Amino acid sequence: MLVGLLTAGCAVPPPAVDLTPVEAELRRLDSNQKELSGQMERLQDNLTLFEARLLDQQKVVETLRQGTSAQKVTPTGEKTSTIPPASIAAGPTESGNKPGSPTEIYLQAFADYASGRFDQAIAGFGAFLKYYPNSDYAGNAQYWLGECYYSRQEYGLAVATFRKTVESYPQGGKVPDALLKMATALRQMNEVSQAEEALRLLRSRYPDTPAARKSLKTN
Repeated sequence: MLVGLLTAGCAVPPPAVDLTPVEAELRRLDSNQKELSGQMERLQDNLTLFEARLLDQQKVVETLRQGTSAQKVTPTGEKTSTIPPASIAAGPTESGNKPGSPTEIYLQAFADYASGRFDQAIAGFGAFLKYYPNSDYAGNAQYWLGECYYSRQEYGLAVATFRKTVESYPQGGKVPDALLKMATALRQMNEVSQAEEALRLLRSRYPDTPAARKSLKTN
């Protein structure tokens, strides 16, 4: 009888360990990690954009300061401006009247872009490029014009505008960013091969730029 009980006891399987809560917790942690990684990437993108905006604004403010310091005082105590800096010198318009100073147009267009008023920003940057095509900030204006189209999800126009930034202002500081954003817009259009070509051009010509380094992380 005792042997039978012992034998029966040995035949009873050990209680199963319920791993479901553990697995659920692991899945939850993995999901949280992925979400956190995505948030960090978005924060990095926003930081990069903010830094680019800040640099643009600093350059414009510096130009304003130079223009102010270039003023002369006449013997009667009146101020008279000298010839404006070459970087913001304007050519004549069709009507002979300027729509506004380059600084005013640029700052207003940029403020509209930063505030999400993309229609007004597009009009502003377009006016800047029309009336001040030789400005040192023309390449920047062309780039931000592309950002406006991208924000409106008009990817075809964005690609064309970023491409013009690269082709018309090859010495401009916005060329690497334009190539990176052009690749992003092309991917939105499912033009994968063209996007890869833009990234190859970015990495070969501007390997040490933040845009090139960022392109390696996004692949």
